Amino acid sequence: MKTLIKIIAALTTALLLSTQVYADSHTVHVDEALKHADEAVVHGKEGHVKELLEHARESLEHAKEAANNAKGAGTEHIVHGIKHLEDAIKHGEEGHVGVATKHVEEAIEHLRASER
Repeated sequence: MKTLIKIIAALTTALLLSTQVYADSHTVHVDEALKHADEAVVHGKEGHVKELLEHARESLEHAKEAANNAKGAGTEHIVHGIKHLEDAIKHGEEGHVGVATKHVEEAIEHLRASER
């Protein structure tokens, strides 16, 4: 009986720890996506398309990782954020800095909403 209780306790602990790692991974990627998206906006407002693209691409990679690790209602916002980042990159590559910047700003709103 004591062995069974120890096994159950060990499994419960492992489950709780893995849930925490999962939650931290999601949060870390959203935070990194937001950090790079903020940088992309700063550069976009200064007309620096090359730097906007670098940060938008980095933000997109983290947003995709966050989506892979996300569960629940916040996932939908991350997906919308990813779409806006993809649109920002497309417009940035075409030289439309203003439009690209607006899409990154929209992505930021969605990524922040995913954390609520």
